[in-house]
Formats: sequence, structure tokens, C-alpha cells
Amino acid sequence: MATVRPRVMPMPERVMRDAARIIIHPLGLIEDNIVTKVLSFIPDRDSETSKLAYADVVVAGGLGLGSSENFELVRQLAGVLGAEYGCSRPLVQKGWVQSERQIGQTGKTIRPKLYIAAGISGAIQHRVGVEGADLIVAINTDKNAPIFDFAHIAIVNDAMQLLPSLTAAFRARLLPQSRARIAS
Repeated sequence: MATVRPRVMPMPERVMRDAARIIIHPLGLIEDNIVTKVLSFIPDRDSETSKLAYADVVVAGGLGLGSSENFELVRQLAGVLGAEYGCSRPLVQKGWVQSERQIGQTGKTIRPKLYIAAGISGAIQHRVGVEGADLIVAINTDKNAPIFDFAHIAIVNDAMQLLPSLTAAFRARLLPQSRARIAS
């Protein structure tokens, strides 16, 4: 038996084929002969918790944000984009963000279509958790940050200045379309 965390590997390309032949084979199992019993089932997808592993867009923050109050900028951008938000391990260790939102080797492995990392240096433990993303946009003031070695788009800038601008730009672009869809 083997298990794999969600989105660790890319989805294979869909191959269209003729319908398979179905063979019905009665197993002849008797309930009393089955030793293992399912006592209860607890789903791993709780509506109140993060769905980082399944998100198409993820915005994450790291120590470069400077304070737990500044992490709100990550949440705001994620909210406008309809994305999930996450963080690097140091933010969990400082108690700024819950552990269920940690991305990396000791957190969640994600494979979103878009990953925006703000103030994350890109240590190897974090890289392991995000390198499967289709597009990685990294924002960091350090032009030599390790995250720029694997990011597709590198922005050398202060995340506290850029995140509010990105949020405002996306809000202006996305919300009018949302209003038009609701009205129609």
C-alpha cells in the first residue's frame, strides 16, 4: 500500500478511450469473517480549515513581512483573488499563523496554478512544498534571496508597499466583472 499527499505529483494528461469492459465477480465475503471494521470516518476536508493542498491560487507570507499585523496584507490579497493564504514555517513558530496554513516540507505540499510568495526567503524546506506550482511569483527586498532561484517571476520590492497596490489593482479589475455577473 502507498499513500501520496494531494498535489505532490502532477495530474496525468486525460486519455480518451472506449468504455472499459465490466466484469462482475461476486466476492462471497461474510461479514463475520471480516476482522477489520470501520468504526467511524473523519473527512480531512473541514469547511472551517484551509484547503491549501487543493487551491488553484495561493498567496503566502514570510518573515519579511515584519509583523503579524502586516500578514493581513496577504489575507487581503488572497480574499480579492478568491485564493487560499499560507505562510512559511517561521510565522507558525512565532504564532502569527495557524500550523494548518504552513507550506513546505513540514507543512503542506501545494501545486497551485499561481503561487504568490511575499517576504519569503525560500529555504529548501519551503521550496520542497511549492516547486510544483505552475507559476511562482516571488516578492522580496533581497535580490539574492534563494526563492528567486526557482521563482518564475522575481520582484525585488518591499512586500508591504507592493501587496496593497496589487490588492487595489486586482480589486478594481475583478470586482466590476463580479458585479456584472451577479446583475445578469
